[in-house]
Amino acid sequence: MLSTPDYPSQAPRRPLRLQHCLLCALLLLGSSNLLAKTELSKPAAAETPPTFTSRQAALSALPPLMLWVGERPDDVRTWIDGSARQGKGAADSPVPSIQDQRMGVAVLDTTVLLRDGSASVRRRQQPLKLPPAWYAQNGLQQKAPVVTIVHIEMARAAHKPALNEKQKRTIVNAVVAAATRSPSQVVQLDFEVMHSQKPFLADVVKRSRDALPANVALSITALASWCVGDAWLADLPADEVVPTAFHMDGEAKRLRDVLDHDGRFPRPECQPSLGLSLDEQPWPSKLRSQRLYLFNRNAWSGTPMAGWSVRLGAIFP
Repeated sequence: MLSTPDYPSQAPRRPLRLQHCLLCALLLLGSSNLLAKTELSKPAAAETPPTFTSRQAALSALPPLMLWVGERPDDVRTWIDGSARQGKGAADSPVPSIQDQRMGVAVLDTTVLLRDGSASVRRRQQPLKLPPAWYAQNGLQQKAPVVTIVHIEMARAAHKPALNEKQKRTIVNAVVAAATRSPSQVVQLDFEVMHSQKPFLADVVKRSRDALPANVALSITALASWCVGDAWLADLPADEVVPTAFHMDGEAKRLRDVLDHDGRFPRPECQPSLGLSLDEQPWPSKLRSQRLYLFNRNAWSGTPMAGWSVRLGAIFP
């Protein structure tokens, strides 16, 4: 049988209980310090700017002057930067902040074509340059004064639209989708109809309002004639009505006389906002609307602001 070798005898070891506890305490203390340092070294999460809590707040935050931008390549930076309020410290900050803007843009986001019984949706294809200060890391900042527009086109003659249920749903879905791309939480429906088509438009507006979040405002454009003696707009759940006081055809003189006399249209729902065009002059001598939308048949990038600054300054000093 193999025998066990003889090893030198060792002195008995002292109990390590106290040493072990002290070592554990030191390790725990060091670990907690390390964790604390690690947590402090983490980059702070970027805070998302709060959204407007109500559609009334979103609408009231829009600047007093809005530029309509159609489906064309455009650059509105010269107009936007030139209109900024010179607030405190403006000399030290050449790039105006969103809060300093006196001008915003309402940009064509989606076009819906109604033809026969169908409805086709086309998103904006042309680029638009906006002030760099309006952008965050992942796109436009929340609350940037940009309104998205859904424009409805209707085929004529042999392809006159049926104005059916499918077409209603397509328009409402387009409005809801455009609202998700609106940093201002305001979406605008641009839809001109004949008298016999008013019930269709009214139902589209009601359904759109029901489908939109409660804190998103719904703006609609309106023929100027709808704002003189015609009360049907009062029943629509639109948060803003923008009467287009240009391209008024046969009623132009009568409607312009109304504006020249009072500075706004008589229907209450049509009074807070007004749409004018650069190519139809002179404008009414006095304007009492709180917000003005401007239409330009040409690109804003090709329209020098210098020629309009005095006129616009007289309206919104």
